[in-house]
Amino acid sequence: MSDHVTLSGTHSADSTLKTLEEVAHKAGAAVGAERPLIECPIARPFLKHIKDASDVKRIPAELLPELAAEIREKINATVQNTGGHLSSNLGVTELTIALHRVYDFKVDRLVLDVGHQVYPHKLLTGRFDRFHTLRQQGGISGYPNHHESPEYDMFMTAHAGCAVSSGLGLAVGDHMQNKGNHVVAVVGDGALTAGLVFEALNHAGDLKEDMLVILNDNGCSIAPTTGALSATCSDIKASHLFKQVNKKGKEFLEKIPYVGKEVERIAEQAFEAVSRAANAPGSIFLDLGFRYYGPVDGHDIDSLVRWLTEMKSVKGPKLLHVVTKKGHGLPWAAKDPYTWHGAKPYEVEGSEARVKKGAPTPPAYTKVISDAITNVAKKDEKLVAITAAMPDGTGLINFQKVFPKRYFDVGICEQHAVCFAAALAKSGLHPVACIYSSFLQRAVDQLMHEISLQDGLPVVLCIDRAGVVGDDGPTHGGVFDIAYMRSFPFFTLMAPKDQPEAEAMVEWAVKSNKAVAIRYPRDNVPAQPLSKELKPIEFGKGEILRQGEKVAILAYGAMVVHAMEAATMLEKKGINATVANARFAKPFDTELLKDLVTKHDRIITVEDHQLQNGFGSAALEEANILGLDTRKIVRLGIPDRWVQHGPRKWQLADAGIDADHIVKAALK
Repeated sequence: MSDHVTLSGTHSADSTLKTLEEVAHKAGAAVGAERPLIECPIARPFLKHIKDASDVKRIPAELLPELAAEIREKINATVQNTGGHLSSNLGVTELTIALHRVYDFKVDRLVLDVGHQVYPHKLLTGRFDRFHTLRQQGGISGYPNHHESPEYDMFMTAHAGCAVSSGLGLAVGDHMQNKGNHVVAVVGDGALTAGLVFEALNHAGDLKEDMLVILNDNGCSIAPTTGALSATCSDIKASHLFKQVNKKGKEFLEKIPYVGKEVERIAEQAFEAVSRAANAPGSIFLDLGFRYYGPVDGHDIDSLVRWLTEMKSVKGPKLLHVVTKKGHGLPWAAKDPYTWHGAKPYEVEGSEARVKKGAPTPPAYTKVISDAITNVAKKDEKLVAITAAMPDGTGLINFQKVFPKRYFDVGICEQHAVCFAAALAKSGLHPVACIYSSFLQRAVDQLMHEISLQDGLPVVLCIDRAGVVGDDGPTHGGVFDIAYMRSFPFFTLMAPKDQPEAEAMVEWAVKSNKAVAIRYPRDNVPAQPLSKELKPIEFGKGEILRQGEKVAILAYGAMVVHAMEAATMLEKKGINATVANARFAKPFDTELLKDLVTKHDRIITVEDHQLQNGFGSAALEEANILGLDTRKIVRLGIPDRWVQHGPRKWQLADAGIDADHIVKAALK
């Protein structure tokens, strides 16, 4: 058989699915009248009666577009109130229905990459009744979660790049145990920028293990996908062959039986001449040992079902290229899938939507830091900024507008981002890389080898989303960065307490000629500066914000505001507490620590970070070296467990590090 088949259904991936009433009307019923009289063992509306994914198989094929419309309406209605990932889930609705139509994922395996495209899957696997609790405290997660559904959610996954590797491991493990099931990995095209995907594709092609990789190609990860491979996917879709076959795809597809080898004969005759041509669509996957099929219209359920059925009979590693439209089904989301990727609660007016307006709030740390980077760049022509596929999430999208030639989006490649930044620094530039704390974990090796080992190349790392992150939950929690960075020589670790200090730290870090990491939370800066005037940044030096006696609170970064609040609460109880702003976790201000320990009966360290090997641990280590009484030191930080999703305020209380818990520690 030829290794390459190109085909697409007749429905355009750019078309917009109509409302539920219009779908019913198209099937033969007037809008507002009874639904079409097609015999169906599942009552309508379908979703509330689907208790298990097996129920999807019981719905007549003619009514599946109606199910798709229901799913979109439910996602839209829910995310309006809860916020969440909107456009990506709208785009995979038909694909998810087709997958559950063809496979039994109680036995077969499904891994989603990225996990935020899981909403239709949750609605079809018994979680409809809880879907209104999406991303809420005590509710269902916005990502696959094996605690919710051990049968249908194989892993708790939220970061891009892991699905092919995980799927291959499942395929090999199941095969060795003679389980005889199927493995499907759904990979967003943005994930193809991650190196782990190609490591796994290369290995899978070598092992020749049975597994299906579905490339969900919507041209976006979060922002529009960057990189040469994205251009390759675009070339495939735009090729003459695609356009030609797209026109006659439905007619060709109907000739293919549901089961059997006839597809091999037809494909071999039709595409043998082009399957290995140098410019053949999908040749990159062929070179990696995969059979390539597609592009296929990802919004044509009938075509998807037929192709997925055929894939079950094809042995070895195969890749089905599915073209979808992010935001498909909601005109305003399809029009601007970037904005509506991670939606805040919104309201719909006619054919448009807008984020619900709340009370005015101070700016987010992300905006303060990114604006500071832009302002420093206006004075420093050597400053360049780097993001790993998160231009909006890190705020660098504004830097890009001002300095497009000094801005680099490397894709979902944090390892490359850090290594690239180190080399830019070696060349004499001043690189600033903005990366989420949980994503920076992927680049631990580069932090050590490319930056630290080179005597601390002057790279500034702006570590966004440090600490607990609210409704994204433990998959995105940035609670390990101090631990995995402070052990590396030459690194300077800093954290600002408020807006003026954040701006000052960015400027200081760029001028310092050091390897500097600045951590800050997914939160707004305090409404008012926490000190009357900003004390100049001095290397490795903290500051006393409030002088007291007996009890001292030594807080780091975003926890300083909670320490100040706790001090006010203690004052009402007759206790005048000292509050110190550490500023640095490395180097540690030993003079400040010695002063606090010798003049107070109790010192409470507070950090929005895991207790193990964090800021408090550094305080204990330094106190021990100085010969101080470490029994006076009480550490508050995140305990040795995962903090579940919910409002950040609740998460801080749940972890025992809010103002109330600081007060309790002082009074104990």
